[in-house]
Amino acid sequence: MGLLLDIQNKVPLQLQGLSKLSGLSALEKRRRLQQVHHGEHQFIGCWRDQRQHLNDEIQLFRDNGKWFMATWFSDGCHSLDEMTATETAEGLRLEETEGNLFGDYLLLQGSDLLVFCSDNGSRYQAEKLSA
Repeated sequence: MGLLLDIQNKVPLQLQGLSKLSGLSALEKRRRLQQVHHGEHQFIGCWRDQRQHLNDEIQLFRDNGKWFMATWFSDGCHSLDEMTATETAEGLRLEETEGNLFGDYLLLQGSDLLVFCSDNGSRYQAEKLSA
């Protein structure tokens, strides 16, 4: 354990701490990522995934005809995934373009209802935060 502490003390200040690996705090990274897309995309909505052990924020938007999902995880990490959209009788089915090993997808019903779905039939309705 002492060896790990010695190594940590020799790392430049901006690299110390899990939320500062890139030299930016999680809050600053989020602010900058939002600025990059400000005015360039059509914001669809924001939802909260409050399933057990989660408290993630999901944002859906369109940019140049493509669908995207930005996820802000409760630990401060962020992901941005391009989605493939398919119209179904239940609503708009959104799947990660690069694929999903678990068979999970989103179902957007109207502009307010976002449902997390899996191929095994499990469903979870996310809490709407904003439009």
